[in-house]
Amino acid sequence: MPLPLIPIVTALAAGGTIVPHAAGGLIVTSAAAGGYVAGTYLSTAAVGSLLAGGLAVLGAGTAVVTGAASAAIGSVGIFGTTIGATGITGALMSAGLISATPIWIPLAVGGGVISIFAGAYKVYVLRKKIRGTPSGLEAQFTEQEAQAIERIIRLAVKHKKFRPEV
Repeated sequence: MPLPLIPIVTALAAGGTIVPHAAGGLIVTSAAAGGYVAGTYLSTAAVGSLLAGGLAVLGAGTAVVTGAASAAIGSVGIFGTTIGATGITGALMSAGLISATPIWIPLAVGGGVISIFAGAYKVYVLRKKIRGTPSGLEAQFTEQEAQAIERIIRLAVKHKKFRPEV
């Protein structure tokens, strides 16, 4: 089943937002259109397919962020000395500007990792809800779930995962 992302992405780019549909599933609404935008309904099955791809994007983002952050920050070397120090930390330690990594760096990296795992957990909960929906019925989504799915669509389009070829 192909995902109806072209009209959804177009409607979102024009200022629309994804909201829960009264009959279940999700739909894009727009003030300019005066309500629901035609052709933008996302069924529970379509949301499940989208989340499978969105989780892949989120997983790739996690790998990039954690790998890039640890490589950029570097390590302090052997027993906190400059011997074997790498990255920004090693450069600053070699220049004598710092004796160790400032506390805000590991806190920032830790906060970023926690937020990524929180996003992954939200996707997990959504997928569990979709799997628990009986066949032939539509899941009733909340406003928060609709916003999370909208963020996944925007992220996927931004990273060209689902961008339609023209």
